[in-house]
Amino acid sequence: MTNKKLIWIIVLSFIVGGIVGYLVTTKTFGRYNALNATCTTLNAAVENQMLTSEQVLELGSLTKDKLGDSQAAQYFKADKKHLENASSDSNCSQFIVGMSQ
Repeated sequence: MTNKKLIWIIVLSFIVGGIVGYLVTTKTFGRYNALNATCTTLNAAVENQMLTSEQVLELGSLTKDKLGDSQAAQYFKADKKHLENASSDSNCSQFIVGMSQ
């Protein structure tokens, strides 16, 4: 194998690896970070009596209206099976239900 071929293989490997890495990160870590930050904020707001538990569902619905079909809104999509099993005692679950309506 010549040096020229080796360099092309390395460059193409970096390009393909970068694309795959980006896709994996946006589909997994990005969602986890968005959910974690949102749930932590919601729980802090409820604990400090800035929101009631009942308002969290409405907040999710209002947030969905504002975000529309953006990438951030897609992180909060849940299928019907998960929505049916959502805990009414969990602020995070209720927010996701509101975002998924």
